[in-house]
Amino acid sequence: MTGGKEIVFIAKQDMRILKKVLALFKPYKKEIAAIIIIMLVSAGINMIIPLISKQMMDKGILEKNVLMVIKFSIASLCLILLDQGFGMLETKYRAYINSLMSYELSKNAFRHILKLKMKYFNNTNFAEVMNNVNMDVTNISKISDRGTFFIVTQVFRIIGGIIGLILIDWKLTILVLSIIPLRYKLVKYLAKKRRDMFEKYMEYNREFSSWYGDTISGVKEIKLWGIHRLKLGEFIKKQRNIIKVNINLNIVDKLNELSESIVFQVIISVLYILGVNMIISGSLTVGGLFAFVTYSVYVTGPMSAILNIGYNFSNIIPSAKRLFNLMEMECEYGKVAAKAIRLDRDSTQGSIKFDDVSFSYDNSGRLLKNISFDIKNGEKVAIIGTNGSGKSTLINLLLRFYDPQSGKILLDDVDIRQINLIDYRKIISVVSQDLYLFNTTVKENIGISDGSADIFKASKDSTAHEFIKELPLKYNTVVGRNGANLSGGERQKIALARALAKDSRILVLDEATSNCDVESELYINELLNNRAFNKTVIVVTHRPDILKGVDRIIIIDNGVISDMGTHDELYLRSTAYKSIINIDSSVGRKNAV
Repeated sequence: MTGGKEIVFIAKQDMRILKKVLALFKPYKKEIAAIIIIMLVSAGINMIIPLISKQMMDKGILEKNVLMVIKFSIASLCLILLDQGFGMLETKYRAYINSLMSYELSKNAFRHILKLKMKYFNNTNFAEVMNNVNMDVTNISKISDRGTFFIVTQVFRIIGGIIGLILIDWKLTILVLSIIPLRYKLVKYLAKKRRDMFEKYMEYNREFSSWYGDTISGVKEIKLWGIHRLKLGEFIKKQRNIIKVNINLNIVDKLNELSESIVFQVIISVLYILGVNMIISGSLTVGGLFAFVTYSVYVTGPMSAILNIGYNFSNIIPSAKRLFNLMEMECEYGKVAAKAIRLDRDSTQGSIKFDDVSFSYDNSGRLLKNISFDIKNGEKVAIIGTNGSGKSTLINLLLRFYDPQSGKILLDDVDIRQINLIDYRKIISVVSQDLYLFNTTVKENIGISDGSADIFKASKDSTAHEFIKELPLKYNTVVGRNGANLSGGERQKIALARALAKDSRILVLDEATSNCDVESELYINELLNNRAFNKTVIVVTHRPDILKGVDRIIIIDNGVISDMGTHDELYLRSTAYKSIINIDSSVGRKNAV
């Protein structure tokens, strides 16, 4: 919008975005062709109506010929009815394009968001994502409203209108066309103002949505600490900026509307004054004046719409830029997706190797440093360490939520980054402390990954069946958002049942027994050595009863492996190990009390 050549106030740097927006019309070529044909026919009908009105005025009303008035009135009515019929058909096609375009944009954005790397979700909450996508899709979809198609077809209407003006009086035609440079300068200025304001509006809305999502997620803390008034003050402060910009946007819109109305009314008034003088002098008829005014509307109306393209796009382009930037973000499938190695679930052995792996979330320092260890097929390995030692990060790397900065992780001697991600995750079942249950039935939560899974056997193996059979609708009971209708232990048992129902080659239990009672913990320990006897199992836990039953224990301390061995070996030689399990045991005893 500033400097250089412009196309209706659209800056060169935004033309790439505009081309991508216009490319959204490609799937609807037939509908667009139908709309353009309909609107051209409508433009032709509207070209004829002023001529009929001129004849009705000059040969009917002024000459007091009732028959001619009736004749031309019926002709005008028929043309208007025909035009309205075409208008209904045009609305049908246009609504179809608008609805499908919105749907496709939303669907593609949702599909892409599900594939984005976890880093994106660490910095963005659900409310911010939802608000941004909804706003952007709504604004971009405006390109398929009637105004866009109106602009395309009205070029012919302008040409016809100018021809009609010239045929009536060329001098008055120059007067009508003289308003175009004035409108151009005014709309150009207002378009730039609106674009700048709307970018601020988008940013304020993004900040508010981020704050709102974060605040609602922490509603429990707000209640506990009694900070309702503080949060209400923050709400008012953030909304104040949004309201202020929104008011200014409406003022600019009204200024644009007023300028168009005032300029148009001025030119019409001048035409009437000059036209009356020309009628008195005999150089123009009354019908000719009214026809001239109508043709002036045909020229100035579409011309204003064309000049307003940049103004109207001041919403579309910023939203399109943000949405397309989101769609261009690298997803977790990476660049090797097309040539990734496919996995056969049944032939996967399940051996895992960390080979000199280092990683940090912000690249400022190493959270994990030169981690190396092997887990054989069918081996049961526990990973322990104090809070912040790197246990969860190690699991996140194994699950490919993040990639190592250096080193590599191997599955059956193949770098996991070279494996098809969907295939890879099919061979891993996970139960984490930070689990999530969907707001649907117990049955659907357990069988989420495989509709043919043996849900009842998995429930019995996880001990979830005991409490499920006591629920009002048993397996058809809705658990609430993230299992809100269940206790922490019940949620964890359902999550364990879900992992067992998946029946994957590798089982990861990340603090999966933290909320289980003693009886269930013993049952799970027995389960690992029976049903999971042929699976590779990685357990993150400090529970001594479970640690005694695993083949090997790996101690992580400040991002490095400090020791490795069996429970008996570590208990004899490692004070750090004894400290960790003693702390956990004391916590467990307190919780039991």
